[in-house]
Amino acid sequence: MTRTGAGWRLALFVVSVAALATTGWSLYAVARHYQAPQGIAGAAVAVFDGIAYACLHLASDASANGRSAFGPRLTALAMASTSVYLNINHAHLIHGGRPAAVFFAVPTLGLLAVSEMSWAGPRAARRAELGERPYRPPVFGGIAWVLAPMLAGRTVKARAVDHIEHGGRPAPSGAAPRSATEVLRSRFAEMDPGDAVRIAHDAQPGLPPAELAALLVTYGVIVDAVQVALVLSDTQQRITVERGDAPGPEADAVQVGELPPVTLTGAIVDAAAELGPEAKSADIASLVEMRHRITVDDGYVRTVLHRESKKAAGDVGQGGGGYA
Repeated sequence: MTRTGAGWRLALFVVSVAALATTGWSLYAVARHYQAPQGIAGAAVAVFDGIAYACLHLASDASANGRSAFGPRLTALAMASTSVYLNINHAHLIHGGRPAAVFFAVPTLGLLAVSEMSWAGPRAARRAELGERPYRPPVFGGIAWVLAPMLAGRTVKARAVDHIEHGGRPAPSGAAPRSATEVLRSRFAEMDPGDAVRIAHDAQPGLPPAELAALLVTYGVIVDAVQVALVLSDTQQRITVERGDAPGPEADAVQVGELPPVTLTGAIVDAAAELGPEAKSADIASLVEMRHRITVDDGYVRTVLHRESKKAAGDVGQGGGGYA
């Protein structure tokens, strides 16, 4: 016999009638004790237990339709509490003590509990269709609670907090899809900045470091021209060519002469050429310091570049004069 079958509905009807009859007789007796007319005394059952039962039904409808069920549940609790209070008062009136109080009050509580559990399944299914998920505390077992009560309590609390923060309805399924730029920004955010610089340089090998840095900023990779130049410089230095028939290192040492020493002016000129014509003197100074461990100020960089530009202009003028 399933819960939704005819047998279950018949059993629930019989239990409901018996519970209402038992607690209703108690409420009728209390009303008659206070000299209420018979009709009013009979209506006491509908006023208290009937309203509580109806409020549980309204709470189930509210939950199924995505509304708050706080009001109906609170009203059902208030009416059931009042009914139980009157049942206990009836036990005192007949001097029945605690057994009589339990006999008169428990049917009301049992009827409301059975009704709540009977409607819980369909209500949960409807809430699941709306995208809600009920809170289920984690099951650790008694041994886990005994051995690690503090950790188990914190875990249950963390699960409850997560349910409160994320247990509502999910985001609408019709949300706008992300653009290609947003997807690439997410990929670049998970990537090492050096790898992002190398990928951008492979895609745009002709861009100077300043423009390459500006391009990477649009994808969320915050780098400047100096950092781009430094990464690309390290990449070039790591490129090697190995041949199986190449002579040993001693032969290479004899064939390759010593590199000329790097002058401060040459370092500044090389850094300016690498960063491009729009580079700032501060960026050039930073690149010289990171590459050659030479510290220069912005003013000296501007002086060197101005002097070299005048020298280049003079060379061009002399060459042009020969053709006059």
